[in-house]
Amino acid sequence: MATKPGNLIYGLDDKPPWTISFILGFQHVFTMSSTLVLPVVIARGIGGGIDVVQSMVCFSMIAAGLGTVLQALRKGPVGSGYICPNLCGPSYLSVSVQAAWMGGLPLMHGMTIISGMFEMLFSRVVHKLKFLFPPEITGLVVLMVAVALIPLGSSKFVGIDYAGDAINLKELPIAIITLFSMIGFNIWSKGKLKLYCVLIGMGIGYLISIATGVISQKDFNVFLQAPWFSLPGKGTQLLSYRFNWGLVLPFMVVSLCQCLKSFGNLITCQKINDEKWSGPDMKNVGKGLLASGLSVTMSGLFGGMATDTSASNVGLSAATSATSRIIGIYAGFIFVGIAFFPKLTAIFSVMPEPIMGAIIIFVTCFMIIQGIQILVSSKMDTRKTFVIGISFVFGLSAIILPGLYSRIPSWLSPIFASSLTLSTVLAILLNQLFNIGARKDNIQLKGKDQEGNQQS
Repeated sequence: MATKPGNLIYGLDDKPPWTISFILGFQHVFTMSSTLVLPVVIARGIGGGIDVVQSMVCFSMIAAGLGTVLQALRKGPVGSGYICPNLCGPSYLSVSVQAAWMGGLPLMHGMTIISGMFEMLFSRVVHKLKFLFPPEITGLVVLMVAVALIPLGSSKFVGIDYAGDAINLKELPIAIITLFSMIGFNIWSKGKLKLYCVLIGMGIGYLISIATGVISQKDFNVFLQAPWFSLPGKGTQLLSYRFNWGLVLPFMVVSLCQCLKSFGNLITCQKINDEKWSGPDMKNVGKGLLASGLSVTMSGLFGGMATDTSASNVGLSAATSATSRIIGIYAGFIFVGIAFFPKLTAIFSVMPEPIMGAIIIFVTCFMIIQGIQILVSSKMDTRKTFVIGISFVFGLSAIILPGLYSRIPSWLSPIFASSLTLSTVLAILLNQLFNIGARKDNIQLKGKDQEGNQQS
């Protein structure tokens, strides 16, 4: 039985009033919408028109929203019972584009279904893999989930799209004011105002963006021209799927990488919601991965892009001290509902990047501390020091030197392209390798203890 931490305003089993749940759910939706540009990139990459683009975005939102609801369920075989929302998975972008180029959207959708089924199968055996994730590796995974957000958050914060670009001095003040508004309301606000610190900061950022012209007249026209209600599916081949054996391995590797990321997100949820947390609940993780796999499968079936659990939203629930699963259910249904109202979708589509960067940095701070706390709680010896140190160094190398592993075999590239996946795989392998001698030592120590007890 989890012990509710004292810093939470609304804990996991609390039931906030529906008005508060709706507002907090809407706050999560803003963060979930941060990757909606990815299906736009895929659809436009194959020459899709505006109807195809809108349909892909809407179907992705529906699948992500339903996956968020499933994740928040606590009874039955599906769902971890935590706020661990879904969004469009950035790691799936390259393989999804490759599939779309080779066989159009039907091939991308078919391979997405295979990815979801693989994740669901993996979720059924993950509880048997607890020996691979002692506390120090669990802490490393949680820490690297946060570290993986740093390049995205910092680049958007300073207004840089490519390495070597100059800092955007017009957008940087917006990011700074937005971030410090969130921090100010989080630290110094009284009562329950802390719950809405991100939403208030975003509102301030939007107002400044309008006043400075960062949100332009063209952005306003996007909102004005969008209809209030529309059914998705125009201009797309619904219920049309194709498969290619040559793409199975790349999609499965990416799916495994996302399972590791979701593992870190779910462990963070467990840590946030239990004052006396001591180790991962692998059966709970398995239920969470099953919900995530179902979301990916629904993405392919409906006609959207593959989804993934959101580390930013996990950090947001910690930052606002509101982790009630009811909020997750509200966020999921709101995300589904917005897919049918293009005017509301337009509000998210014109979110300025400095605001997005401020949100990511704000929530990443909480994720980093959670990972460090888990690492510190583990008694480190020489073996663990090398396991964590080497894995952390090479994980960071994938971020600091992005082209370092560009010439490795293509089927391995998803592992080396992600700092989280690279550090996690290395940590698991090194831990098993360095513990070979440790197991023999432990057996000998136990034998000596038994002999000593018999003699005494």
